[in-house]
Amino acid sequence: MKIIQKLAWILLPLLFAPHSFAQGDDDNKEKDDKIEALKVGFITKELNLTATEAEKFWPVYNEMEGKLKEIRQSNRKINQDLRESEEKISNEDAKKKLATLFENDQKELDLKKEYSDKFIKVIGEKRTLKLLSLEHEFRRVLLERLKDRRDGGPGPGPGPNDKRPHGKP
Repeated sequence: MKIIQKLAWILLPLLFAPHSFAQGDDDNKEKDDKIEALKVGFITKELNLTATEAEKFWPVYNEMEGKLKEIRQSNRKINQDLRESEEKISNEDAKKKLATLFENDQKELDLKKEYSDKFIKVIGEKRTLKLLSLEHEFRRVLLERLKDRRDGGPGPGPGPNDKRPHGKP
């Protein structure tokens, strides 16, 4: 497993080759898949998952992510509708959309609580707690690396030794 993790971190920078930023649905899907692979590697490394744990962890995680994606898509649709017709929306419709956004926030929280219990059974309390911050940390590190790359700095993804404190280059 350690060899696979090390090999993944060696190959990860190749995933962000310049051609992957081209436009188009296939390219966007490819880019999303590459980012997802980076996230899997990042979470696996940060949680120090064994092969047995990973086998149990990832199906649960992917199930939760699928449900969260549905909730987030609903929120994005509301926000998109608002951007497109902000001036035309009635007070009643705005009230309904607000209620839906709050319901979705509650659904997301309930889902995270439900899946926390499932994760605890697989990886324990401490690593489940760590998992809650890893997605945010992954996005932060990824954005920093992309910014560095745009500015001519080091490569694109969160590296295996990236232990920079929040907000520090």
